[in-house]
Amino acid sequence: MKFIFVFSQVHTDFRHAEMESICNLYGIPCDNNISLLCNKRHIYVFEFPSFDDVIKILSRSVLIKFVVEWITSCNDYDELCANIEKRRLDIKNIGKALNLTKSPVDLSNPYNTFYVIEEYNSNSLQRIHFGKLVGCGQGQLKNHYCLTERCYIGNTTIDPELSFLQANIAKVDIGSLVLDPFCGTGGLLIAAAHFGAAVLGSEINYQIARAIGKSSRAGVQCNTAKESVAANFRQYGIDVYFMGLIIADASQHQLWHPGTHSGTFPVFDAVITDRKYAFSSKKKI
Repeated sequence: MKFIFVFSQVHTDFRHAEMESICNLYGIPCDNNISLLCNKRHIYVFEFPSFDDVIKILSRSVLIKFVVEWITSCNDYDELCANIEKRRLDIKNIGKALNLTKSPVDLSNPYNTFYVIEEYNSNSLQRIHFGKLVGCGQGQLKNHYCLTERCYIGNTTIDPELSFLQANIAKVDIGSLVLDPFCGTGGLLIAAAHFGAAVLGSEINYQIARAIGKSSRAGVQCNTAKESVAANFRQYGIDVYFMGLIIADASQHQLWHPGTHSGTFPVFDAVITDRKYAFSSKKKI
């Protein structure tokens, strides 16, 4: 089955990694499709065995805007109209009379939505695609988890869209055990918890870990007792996945290492982090 994938025009360098990771997570064959991905094009016609595969990809991807089931692709509108006019649906009743009652028309909540997608090369129209909407990606997550509305943030709290990208690339899923050794205010762990992972963080800075001292929010002097990493998880209703925060030096604790006994395995399914640098941002959010 052919589908038209329309990608967001941001973070284009991560398209291949996110698509490959999501497909690997769900066991979806994708080699022929992802080999076509590049930074310059945003519209692709991919083939997948079933609708279910596409629905699974859409349930995770933050870089796919929407997907439509491919009906036809043409060079111009005259060709498109001629192609659509040639199509016919024959409905035949067998052993039952057809109900001729008029169906309700609801343009606000349509059952089927058809898209005409124009693909341009520079300023010239290159191709016109036509198909029926399958669904949208998870781009709205960056709005739901926006930093301006979050309970507790820091100067270097990671952008929500990037945090979900990292969770996807790490193949975080329900039942995963995830560690962020430089968790700060928990931005990456929130994305992992959204996908059903149990999360644990470590942070060397006591003030950040305990939300003490100056606030990183514009117009606010100091953090309050209501602000904490745990409060962020409660805000989004995912606190059940938050195992806790350890105040520790990530260069020393080695939580992600397996035990010293033979036959032992690493504790965590994934380690995701926004590694700290020698300086911090001073901007206010």
